[in-house]
This record gives sequence, C-alpha cells and structure tokens, in this order.
Amino acid sequence: MLSRSSSGTTLAIGLVLTALLAACGGTTTPPRNEAGISDTASVGTSTTTSVTVPTIGISGITSSATLPAASSAVTITETISTTPPDGASALSAARAAQAQRQAAAVSLTAIAYIEFSASGTVTLNGEPGISFTLPSITPGDSYYLSAYQNATWDAPAAGPATVSGTTVTFAGSNSGSLTITTSTPIIIALYATTTATPGPTPTPTPTPTPAPTPTPAPTPVVSPAALLFDANAPGTQNVVVSEAGDTAAYTAAIVCAETTPPPSPAPSPAQNFVAHLQQASATPNPSGSATFGVEGGADPGTCTMTITDTRGATATVSVAVDAASLTVSGKSRQH
Repeated sequence: MLSRSSSGTTLAIGLVLTALLAACGGTTTPPRNEAGISDTASVGTSTTTSVTVPTIGISGITSSATLPAASSAVTITETISTTPPDGASALSAARAAQAQRQAAAVSLTAIAYIEFSASGTVTLNGEPGISFTLPSITPGDSYYLSAYQNATWDAPAAGPATVSGTTVTFAGSNSGSLTITTSTPIIIALYATTTATPGPTPTPTPTPTPAPTPTPAPTPVVSPAALLFDANAPGTQNVVVSEAGDTAAYTAAIVCAETTPPPSPAPSPAQNFVAHLQQASATPNPSGSATFGVEGGADPGTCTMTITDTRGATATVSVAVDAASLTVSGKSRQH
C-alpha cells in the first residue's frame, strides 16, 4: 500500500510501519487522542484470515481498515481524529517537500489522523488496506498517507490513492509483514495535494503564407523584330517565332497602310501592295521555332504583323517599305 516516489523506489507499508515501530520503541504507553475529538473501533485478529475493523467516523469522514491474518489473537484498536494523537505533532510539510520535490513553503494539511494500537505484540502477515469516505472530493486532487516517525512526518508514505466517488482507497496486500506492540502504535495522516490545472495554451497567431509570385506566362519571341523593304527592289524576308514550352502552331496576320503620294514611276500591278504574308499559320519544327515568310511590295508604306500563339499571347513585327529612308521597330505583348 505504501510507496515513495522521491527516489523512484517502492516502499511497502510493512517496511514503513516496521520502521515506525522501531522509532517509537521508547514510549511506554500508546499515544491517545485526549485533546481532540476522536472515534474508535476494535477488532480481534485472526491467525487464518483477514478481519475488518468496524467503520469509524469523525466530522463527516469515515474510515474502514482490513487487517491481514496475524501471528496471534490480540485486539487491535483503530482511532480516527482530526487532530494529531497525543504525543504526535501536526502534519508538517518539511519531509514532504524533500520527498515530493515541492517548495518548502508548501503546506500540507491533514484531512484525518489514524492510529493503530494493539493489546499485545502481534505480527500481521501482509499489509493492511484502508479506505476513507470524505464529504467531498476536489477534482484533480491526489490523496496520500504520511507516516509519523522520529518525531517528524514522512510524506508521502503511500499513494496516490484510488478515488471512486468520494471514497479514497489504499489497497492492502499479502506480501511483507508488520509487527505492532503495546508500546508502539502506528500513526498516519491522510492529506491531499492539488495539481494545478494548466491554462489553455494560447493559439499561435498564424503567419500568413505569402502568395507566390505568379510565373509570367511565356509569350512568342520573334526574330527579327522589324523588316525593312526597298520599294525599288521588292523581295521576301522571313520572321522566326519561338516560345518556351510551346510546340503548337502559330497564326499570323498583317495590316498595312500605303504612303502617299505613290512613287514615280508606278509599280507594276503584280507588285502594287506594301507587304503581305506568304502563309497565315506555321508549325514549330523539332527545335521549337516556326517561320513566316513576308513579301515586300513596290508601294511604300508601313505594316504591323501580329503573330499569336494558342493561348492568345502575341508578338508584333513592324514592317516598313520605302524607296529612300527606311525606319522600323518591333514589340511583343500578351493578352
């Protein structure tokens, strides 16, 4: 029933209470709760089976203990009180602070004190079990037993207890042994510790994920960006178009405006235009480029050639036809 967590070592109730017997060997009579209010009950031990001490109670707290089979038939008396039995000090936090690694300023308050005394020397063949029924239970509290020895309180000597409703139970066992004499009563105290309920963890403020910068859609790239034709020597030039990752066919259109007045002498009817396309569409070759042919005429003027990909992105080529001074420019744009 008893265990100690400060060193990670399990300490059975028989060992703790046996130590109490040795420590208290100097007393001549069992301590009694003469100053405070108490309740008592007695039971005769059995050498063959366990026995239960009748339920005792004080201030709304009841206790019931079960004693294992004993070496001889004696009378054991259990006393419950809310003040320390005569000869014992009030529960102190000094030893508990060291055992539980609590701050020394933490105060432990006994809920009830229990004293076991015997009419003669007897050895219990196991560890007693004891339970307490309390007026109420605080959610989150843990319940322990402290043992009085060497004029100090050793805590925790047992626990945490099993809690069911308002009853806390420290289970007994058939292992170990415990000897009680007429001069060595056992004094224990029931106390509770409260585990602070952690507050809610603040929800972290999410860091906005920056929107990715959109990758610009590719647009057709033309070369050259401008064509220059001599009206006096009409001919054909090529425009090469390509686009990253695009292998679909391109379409092309050309819009021209003549320069006035027309040159003299007038061109032959077959060349009476500024410029026109040799084809309206072109499919890229394995290297990814497509070629459009542009034929210049004998009429001076300017034209804009527009090449469009399958996504609607365009590139333009400026075309100029002049018999004297030729100036051209080119640009690309996306729809």
